[in-house]
Amino acid sequence: MRPNIVFLMSDQQRWDTLGCYGNAFVETPNLDRLAAQGVRFGTCTTPWPVCTPARASLWTGVYPHVHGLVRNLYGEPNAIASRSPVKATIFHLLREAGYVSGYIGKWHLGEEDPGMFDVWNGFNSQGGHWVDGQTDGIYKPDVQTDATIDFLEERARHPETPFVVVNSFYPPHDPYTAPERFFEPYRRKGVPFAGYYAAVSAIDENVGRMLAALDELGLSDNTVVVYTSDHGDTFKYRDDGMHKHVCFDEAICVPLIVRWPGRVHPGSVVAAPASLLDLLPTMLGVAGLEAPEYAHGASLVPWLDGETPSWREASYVQTNTRYDGHNQRCLRTESWKLVLGETGPNHLYDLVHDPEEENNLYRAPLMDGEQPPTYPSHTHIIEPLVRALARVARQFDDDAGVRAAERALAELATRGEGGGGAPPG
Repeated sequence: MRPNIVFLMSDQQRWDTLGCYGNAFVETPNLDRLAAQGVRFGTCTTPWPVCTPARASLWTGVYPHVHGLVRNLYGEPNAIASRSPVKATIFHLLREAGYVSGYIGKWHLGEEDPGMFDVWNGFNSQGGHWVDGQTDGIYKPDVQTDATIDFLEERARHPETPFVVVNSFYPPHDPYTAPERFFEPYRRKGVPFAGYYAAVSAIDENVGRMLAALDELGLSDNTVVVYTSDHGDTFKYRDDGMHKHVCFDEAICVPLIVRWPGRVHPGSVVAAPASLLDLLPTMLGVAGLEAPEYAHGASLVPWLDGETPSWREASYVQTNTRYDGHNQRCLRTESWKLVLGETGPNHLYDLVHDPEEENNLYRAPLMDGEQPPTYPSHTHIIEPLVRALARVARQFDDDAGVRAAERALAELATRGEGGGGAPPG
């Protein structure tokens, strides 16, 4: 019998906000337990660090430059149907295979029921985290969890039919609010943005409620549980108050945990770079189905089975800057982060020695009369990374990525250096 799929996601949750990802002060016992029972992907990136683009990519399986939804949308009835050339979503494909589908919570791809679910209880965005608009009133994640458990109880009456259900929480997205009792672990301890972490703990409790329901209903053994988020949160820490729309890890790296009883070795960790784009082919793989040829991601099922298949060496992320709309493209390896723009400054970060990405090492060779840079030239690192980014951009027919790479290569050539080589790890 095909496995059921329970897909749990938050909004704007950094990867480093869970105990299982090394956070020393957050209280997330249920998600930590989920990771101990399943597999945790150490590096998972969003294809675009903003809600609508990331979610459209998650459900269609293609980068935003293909589906065309590169800004948050409001007032649009059904964005995928009206704007994206890729109309089929993971939900269409699973329903065709006999799955009953349900969606509960934040959608941010249109104001109306998109017509691809058997059970629809979603909303687009905004409106806050409280049903009645009153802080410490009725918390939307609690209501969504009740609705998800109701869905599970109904499906348990029909065990012959597989199902897929999404519970998409709006927190910990700002405004950073949660029921007051979740604030206490973070008060008066110097923890910045206590409300953000309170929301993470509130979500964790609701995850625990749903996991308990799966156990009580006898569904756990044949249900794959996925937990992730659409993108991270910069806390407006970066220059000019840039919030999301940037390629720093706090914006592009998200948690990814998968529990599959009987298939996943409990407590395993995958270091290979994953992407939200991999989740469409993965969920289809769970159902025993092939992904469409146009899908940009790859199935993670071999990793879930403990295999180590040939895999990508780097993550590729797209965005455009919030204020001027200029395209940026990012290539993230285990050790280096390269960010190129069609205009404006480029960036290089040493993720081993500067994981906070505070020292931009991107320096082209000096022209006559220029003052020495603060850091020595890293052209021997930059040039092969630029070429690697160009290859990925061409692989996905991403013209903006190709233009950004060609601009960087032309600058290097004009200044007298550049000579090929393999990209550093």
